[in-house]
Amino acid sequence: MPVRRRWSNRATPKIDDGIAIPYSSPVPNPPSKPVNPVPAARSLPMIWLLVPLVTATMLILGARSDDAATGLLAIGIVVEGIWAPGLWLLAAAGVGSGLACLLERRHETGSRPAGVLQTWALGVAGMLAIDLLLGLTGSLTETGAIRVLTGLLAVAGLWSLRRIRPKTVGIGLAAAIPIGTLLLAAASTPGWLWGTEFGGYDALSYHLQLPREWWLAGAIIETPHNAYGYLPNGVEAAFLHVMTMIGDPDAAAVPCQLLVACVTMLAAAATGELAVAMLGRHGASEDRSLVRQLGFVALLATPWVIVVGSLAYDEAIVLLLATTAFTVILEEGRGGAGSSISASPTSNLRIGAWLGILLGGAVLAKASSGPLVVIPAFIAAALLIPRRAWFPIVLTTTMAGVVICGPWLIRNLAWTGNPMFPFGSSIFGSGDWTAEQIGRFAAGHHGDGMIAGLRAIGSEFLFEDWNSPSGVDPQRLQWAWLPLAGLVALSALSVRRKGRGIALAILCSVVAMILIWAFYSHAKARFLLPAAPLLAAAVAIIATRMRSDAHVIIRGLTVMLVWLAAGSPAIVYAFERDGLPAVGVDQAALFDGSLEATAYEQAGVAGRVELLGNASPAFILNHRLPETARILLLGRSDPFHFDFTGEPEGLPRISYQTVWTRGPFEEAIAAGDAKASTDAQVAAAIDRLRSAGFTHLFIQLSMLDRWMQAGWLATELQPRFIEALLRQQSITRRFGNQALLIEL
Repeated sequence: MPVRRRWSNRATPKIDDGIAIPYSSPVPNPPSKPVNPVPAARSLPMIWLLVPLVTATMLILGARSDDAATGLLAIGIVVEGIWAPGLWLLAAAGVGSGLACLLERRHETGSRPAGVLQTWALGVAGMLAIDLLLGLTGSLTETGAIRVLTGLLAVAGLWSLRRIRPKTVGIGLAAAIPIGTLLLAAASTPGWLWGTEFGGYDALSYHLQLPREWWLAGAIIETPHNAYGYLPNGVEAAFLHVMTMIGDPDAAAVPCQLLVACVTMLAAAATGELAVAMLGRHGASEDRSLVRQLGFVALLATPWVIVVGSLAYDEAIVLLLATTAFTVILEEGRGGAGSSISASPTSNLRIGAWLGILLGGAVLAKASSGPLVVIPAFIAAALLIPRRAWFPIVLTTTMAGVVICGPWLIRNLAWTGNPMFPFGSSIFGSGDWTAEQIGRFAAGHHGDGMIAGLRAIGSEFLFEDWNSPSGVDPQRLQWAWLPLAGLVALSALSVRRKGRGIALAILCSVVAMILIWAFYSHAKARFLLPAAPLLAAAVAIIATRMRSDAHVIIRGLTVMLVWLAAGSPAIVYAFERDGLPAVGVDQAALFDGSLEATAYEQAGVAGRVELLGNASPAFILNHRLPETARILLLGRSDPFHFDFTGEPEGLPRISYQTVWTRGPFEEAIAAGDAKASTDAQVAAAIDRLRSAGFTHLFIQLSMLDRWMQAGWLATELQPRFIEALLRQQSITRRFGNQALLIEL
């Protein structure tokens, strides 16, 4: 009779997708594995290859300038300017670790804690609210106190990031090209890059200009002349934080861009984590490592991401927070490993609070995240999270989102009586804006109908019309390969048996984003960027499967395509500014007129006459007009490089207004007799401006024409008023056919 062998550790069934599969033979318990293992020594050299590759990219692309050593100069600027944004990000990690302790999603015994990136993203959202709150109280401009507070939070952040370990980088080395391009572009003086952004016009008009004015005022104050001061302004508050740490808003411009660049890389890492979450339980450990790398590369390989990631814009933070929110939804939904949905009465509340902070932080960063991020996230959650958990999660998400947006809502309520001003004016009121202003603002931020929306999907997103006719906004191949590749990848994943539910949920979210963007917004290409991580994650999964294919041709083709895609941002960069994109590195003197002022001092009589004949507005306004001059700008609403110091009698030296607001000239016209002739109205307006202390009037004719063609021009700035003004006042100086200066 055969002897039955007895084992001390009885075989237990393995659970896989709900099916019990008995082991065919006893398997010893695997050794415990640390959560963040230190990599083998042979993996470290591969990691550090990123540094020389990034450096080489910056040096090569930096040669696209009048000085071949520009890339080396950019590297020095990055090294010198990274300390303030670096401390801000470490402080955000500290805030995130504190919030995670309160809102730990996976708190049950034996379950893993939230990832480092998710905690970090939570802290970034928290920092936006903290900065906005401190700014409103005036504390954010106290340099000494802010440096101490940021340092203490940064220490806590370093401790929370102790789990991070370098990991092997293989195909992920392709990310070195877009990273080098990103850092080189971020080192450029604001106002030079990019063509589609008119030199970063939005940064010069409010992303950097608003915190500069707040810094000069000593607190976040209402700016009736700048409509964008009523937006959530979370990112602008973060820029004010950086300006305070540096002590000079002008010197902080490039560090603010570096902050955005660093957040962009975090968003790329979060895209890798999203791709892992999309794999669910169906990917092997090798696939997870590879898809994480390819997700990182895929997002950075999108030229639009490098464009907005190198400017002082707010999209990068939206990408980080939105991507993390989708990752949380996937992990806690049906396909997520370690999901705590309905595990206890408090689990769903904690998940909702976590999502509320992330999604509310995205809205605090950019108001358009409301429809473009929150609604698609709710769609994904509805498709993946069991119905029994909907109510507590939605309730808590909404409450947490409102709380984190509280500083914005309360501030706007106090300023205008409308917490969401200038949105929701039909419900909450329009403050001191006229019906015409509300109408112009609405016209500039809403779609033009179904036909125009469908056309925008094609020309702005799927098939970029880079060869657009003259007079239309410039376009480049900045979406490049991602939209079509991402939609094809999502469609392919949606028809597979494994992970079909997750892929369909993400596909529905992307389609919702596209439709909302096309039909209910002004359908500008970069406003659809929240869809980029979702598309990039799907591409990463397909590329991972191709890279793991046994056929050597498929694997080689995949590697080649990854490197080609990674090079697309560098190609777009290389052809910017007529092939000289790196000229803008360390050129603040070129934009504020200092370079011309130095040349003027060193020139002879003939040279000075020539310099004055070709002078820029910045040179004249900053260096040739007296400090006691008070200048009113009409049609020029990007004054970041103009000098606001030397204010006479406590009044601002330079006054301006954005397209949606009414400035002193418009108010002066409106205060007159509407039945009088145009010349009489203008004459009375000039007298009012003189009485208010204005000495000069700068008129940007080209921008007024652009506003008029778009239907945004205020009634008081119509051509008949400008023509009457020119008839009555002599022109002091012309700047080509673009602008002119009048002395009142």
